[in-house]
Amino acid sequence: MSETTLYILIVANLLIVTGLGIYILRLVRLQKQKRINAELKLQKIAAEVRQHRLHIIESLQVIGRAILSGEIPLTEASIRCKVLLDNLDPQLAQSEAYNVFNEVYEQSKHIPRMEAWKKLRGPEKLEYIAQMDRFETDYSDQVTSAAKCLLVQDFNRYH
Repeated sequence: MSETTLYILIVANLLIVTGLGIYILRLVRLQKQKRINAELKLQKIAAEVRQHRLHIIESLQVIGRAILSGEIPLTEASIRCKVLLDNLDPQLAQSEAYNVFNEVYEQSKHIPRMEAWKKLRGPEKLEYIAQMDRFETDYSDQVTSAAKCLLVQDFNRYH
């Protein structure tokens, strides 16, 4: 093999190695950027989850205060609390302190809500209102006790 051929092969190999090195550097940079983007996305999602949980906690405490001050019907409050607790922590929602919310929810889930409620006629509404009044009479003390628990509940682990 002549010296010229040898130099040509060396230069060709150097070009191939340099090209592969540049390709590898680009891949490493791309992977690093993907990792950074994924971390930023995770941080954003975590912040949104924290914000959502804070909103749920604040809502639970507002409803708890509204129950104690008599500003909200107990049936409606129980339904809202049950749904919020389920969204925050299903285990907490099943705890003995908040079981009354589940009971009222289960017994009242047949009652139309929102738009369906608005479409009801007077006599139909009266029948459901009578049922809700019974729930409020039967569960008043338990719902009030659960509302007090909401206000002293340590929600720090959910932040």
